[in-house]
Amino acid sequence: MTRKVVLVVGILLTIPLFQGFSQRIFSAKGTAKIRLEETLSRAETRDIARQQARQNAIETIFGSYISKDSYVDVAEGNIDVNITSTSELKGEWLKTNDESFKEETRKIKDEFGTRNEIWIVCEVKGKVREIQTPLIGYTFTTKNCILDECETSDFKNGESFYMTFETPVEGYLSIYLVDGLQAFRILPYQDMPSVYRHTIPVQADTEYTFFSPGKSYDYFEDYSYFLTDEIYLETEKEKEFFKVYVLFSPKPFAKPILDSGVEVEGEYGIPKTISKRNFEVWVQDNRIFDTDFYFQTKNIRARK
Repeated sequence: MTRKVVLVVGILLTIPLFQGFSQRIFSAKGTAKIRLEETLSRAETRDIARQQARQNAIETIFGSYISKDSYVDVAEGNIDVNITSTSELKGEWLKTNDESFKEETRKIKDEFGTRNEIWIVCEVKGKVREIQTPLIGYTFTTKNCILDECETSDFKNGESFYMTFETPVEGYLSIYLVDGLQAFRILPYQDMPSVYRHTIPVQADTEYTFFSPGKSYDYFEDYSYFLTDEIYLETEKEKEFFKVYVLFSPKPFAKPILDSGVEVEGEYGIPKTISKRNFEVWVQDNRIFDTDFYFQTKNIRARK
């Protein structure tokens, strides 16, 4: 019998990060100003400002190859926030030591009269490192069904959550979902043998589909696909956000301390967890001290 995992989600929008390393670490500070749009919440706007302030800090120390751009697409009621880049930053953000926000109000005159614009200002201080080594270009997608056309970052209440993953080099993988308070470890699966206590091994040039109990996704000789954890996203709010962390390394890495998973009702349960704060510190420490540790993040939205 498969285990069904229900997550009640809610975190903020964030921007994917890609890692590559050198050894020397620098202190840096950056600033960004983002206009508050009617289609975005303050929390979403603050997060965009945070990411651009970090980019500003990196560019101040190391520069970038070309310019970047950010914009908001609104079409038929659907809103997509995009921070695109025609450049490659020469460094990466490692750790936040200080962060502050303030709001500025500007009076704007146009053909409709005078109106106020609110701008979110973010200032950050932290640690950065220059990128000198090639990146490991692993990829992943999130879906609400196993078909290719089901790729999405926008889920309805109660929908299934699936993920595909592929890497150009063999290595070790772990996946977390993070809401406003906790990080849920959803891979390795909960009942996997102790050999998979920390991560699962993945082969190069193989597309994996996770959280589906189908026989086609029977990747482990000592773990039956019947026991695959299935993920369902549930929310009681009109709209909630959470963040997917995909952690990868070409060599084994140890998990953080996790609380035991909880069985909610019958075959439904909650994965093992760690507080959001402790998880972020653990990720930062791994990035700083392990030059083979990589992660990417993606924003997922659940609607009631």
